[in-house]
Amino acid sequence: MFLAQAQTAQAPGLLQRAPNSGLAQLASPPSTQSPAQALALPRDVSGAYAFDRRSESIEIDIDRGRLSGYISRRGDAETDSNTPLTYFFDHTTVDGDQLQFETKVVHGIWYSFRGTIVRGPGQTREDEGYYMLRGTLLVHHPSDASDKSSEETVEQRSVNYKSLAR
Repeated sequence: MFLAQAQTAQAPGLLQRAPNSGLAQLASPPSTQSPAQALALPRDVSGAYAFDRRSESIEIDIDRGRLSGYISRRGDAETDSNTPLTYFFDHTTVDGDQLQFETKVVHGIWYSFRGTIVRGPGQTREDEGYYMLRGTLLVHHPSDASDKSSEETVEQRSVNYKSLAR
């Protein structure tokens, strides 16, 4: 007669060799935290934020921990004076309360931003300035006007952009 004995098993995982030994150790399991769980920004920060001039804006959309959006502004060079330009986000990151984005190149310029969204002076979400987009904005002028490159002139500014009234 055989007696069945219950086996105890650890959760599946990768084995790694310990440094300078031949012994295998269980590696830490990969993180199962989803981007939405890592988000430390208020849920209602998506929307339009004022940009440099009147009628220019940054549109921020954070959905399920993913950032998307664009900058909408008027051209100011001789070739695009007062022409509406849209700089769509190309690369984005949200980590806790920090967000970063880079835009695509449009008419020889692209933008990058690193910062956060904080509560502003507005009294309700419908008020201008209820939230503030606060951080560092870089304006990139690549030497090759059609592509991002290491050869570029960069303007750096500390910014505080107000959320626009809804």
